[in-house]
Amino acid sequence: SKMKNKKEQNKHNRSNKKPVMTSSIDKRYYIGLFIIALITFVAYMPALQNGFVWDDDDYIRNNPLIRSINIKEIFSQYVMGNYHPLTILGHAFQFQLFELSEKGYHAVNILIHLLNTALVFYAVRHLSEKTIVALVAAALFGVHPIHVESVAWASELKDLLYTFFFLCSYIYYLKYQKDKKRMFYFLSVFLFLLSLLSKAMAASLPVLLLVTDYFKGYKINTKSIMDKAPYFILALIFGIVAIAAQKTSGATDIALYPMHQRIVFASYGFITYLFKLILPLNLCAYYAYPIKEGGEIPGQYYGYLVLLLGLLAYTFYSLRHSKKIFFAIGFFATTVFLVLQLLPVGGAIMADRYSYIPSIGIFYLAGEGFYWLWNKKSLRTFAFIILGTMVIFYSVKTSARCGIWKNGMALWTDVINQYQTIPQAYINRGIIFANEKKYDESLNDYNKAIQIEPRFSKAYNNKGGLMRTLKRYDEAIANFDKAIELQPKYPIALNNRGLIKNIINKYDEAILDYNKAIEYKPNYPEAFNNRGVAFRNSGRFEESLRDFNKAIELQPNYSKAYNERGVLMFNQNKFDMALNDYNRAIQLQPDYPNAYYNRGICELSTGNKGNACRDLQVAANSGLQYAVDAYNKSCK
Repeated sequence: SKMKNKKEQNKHNRSNKKPVMTSSIDKRYYIGLFIIALITFVAYMPALQNGFVWDDDDYIRNNPLIRSINIKEIFSQYVMGNYHPLTILGHAFQFQLFELSEKGYHAVNILIHLLNTALVFYAVRHLSEKTIVALVAAALFGVHPIHVESVAWASELKDLLYTFFFLCSYIYYLKYQKDKKRMFYFLSVFLFLLSLLSKAMAASLPVLLLVTDYFKGYKINTKSIMDKAPYFILALIFGIVAIAAQKTSGATDIALYPMHQRIVFASYGFITYLFKLILPLNLCAYYAYPIKEGGEIPGQYYGYLVLLLGLLAYTFYSLRHSKKIFFAIGFFATTVFLVLQLLPVGGAIMADRYSYIPSIGIFYLAGEGFYWLWNKKSLRTFAFIILGTMVIFYSVKTSARCGIWKNGMALWTDVINQYQTIPQAYINRGIIFANEKKYDESLNDYNKAIQIEPRFSKAYNNKGGLMRTLKRYDEAIANFDKAIELQPKYPIALNNRGLIKNIINKYDEAILDYNKAIEYKPNYPEAFNNRGVAFRNSGRFEESLRDFNKAIELQPNYSKAYNERGVLMFNQNKFDMALNDYNRAIQLQPDYPNAYYNRGICELSTGNKGNACRDLQVAANSGLQYAVDAYNKSCK
């Protein structure tokens, strides 16, 4: 009888033990992780059929930095208002493998997302010490449709890469706190540096480490704070660099809303991100501000501030019972804080891609909720039904949303169908129509953007560019004039108006426009190059050469500047120097018909007819009529 009672007591004690994390994982859970990866891959398979959209032209298709692996150049330049050299290096490696084959870029993105899904599993397992919680969090992270923007958009390699290194750094920090091995600590700091080199948004990690210390019950003393010092120093350095980089693209000059409005916008973003993580409806590539600068916020938006304050109050209240809710909301808040537009960056109030890492905190909490239901035997079936329904629903939505990112036309038409009052969406679709030579449709979209926002200088600038393509030069100048009237310090519009004046042989006026563009944007290689053309056309060769050299100094892989400098050398009968420049232009941009034409003409002048005809034929095959005429005259 005593032995029987002892056995029952031991059984009771075992059943009340807290789950302990062991060094090994049951093989069944590896099977579960494999199934999660498989479902995630199937959900994202449609993305393999996608093309390049939006910023992909600047990051990949037309980015000279990725045509070769030049570490010095990649690590010394901003791209699209960002300093993320490791991401650009990643694109450079991709270009060596795939050139401009879109499928390769999308396959890499999906692969890294699968790796990130596995890292979410390991991170949450270290945090919760429950494998089931980690599996649920990984499943939701893997298939959630709000992540489509980060995965199905080739340019968002930066999001995926920084997350990969961020989670690796985080996991090694957790391992360091558990095992106290300094090697894990140094690995964590190094991986954090790699994350920052991939995207500056990684700067939130040091604060997350403090939240984690509190959640895990680690001592917060002088030593633990000193351990965080390298993280904070790196975050500060890259934060300063990020602000400087954003200023070069004008992204921080979008709109200066007063602070009380920015707090309301931040509250709206915070609550809306949470809502879309639970019920991902009306996902969109562009979420516009609800008001224009200087306007009054609609009253209902203040309700989001009330909701946020209520959520924070409940979060602190929950500490009376558990740290789980506090940690989940803390994880989300610390990693999303930098993109809540308290410092306005860009023209959108929020973006799906900004939730990629922050969502982990919410999915961790969902895993804890599932685990709680799982421990109630009567509710296990209910728990599986909820989880299964969510995974299926999210997977179907993800698969469908990948199709929205198939091409630019599908993407911006989807935005316009959801929100008919976003002028930027009409401008972006207008650019696509123009590239497809659907000029009437392009003009309609630009006019629609102007109708929605009559003071949108970018719309007039783009419409002016369309008029230039149609050779309606008076209308082009009128539109550029309007853009500059609305935004006097608008270097792009000034540069574009200079191009028109150059075309109509008003070189002095063109030079004045380029001067102003350079005054407002001193490191503007296109303006230096175009001013060099104007100087060359007006016979001012020394000034022309100085500007071409400056353009190349600012952008060493600027193929057009090499081509234009080659023309300058040719005009001065410096044929060897001209050939060197044409060769460099073609090396940087192998599909550059004007450079082939110019090199062909130069080779004719040096008596190398064979090479000249080959170059002229390449240029003629691209559709250049004057190249066709030159080929027929000299090579037939």
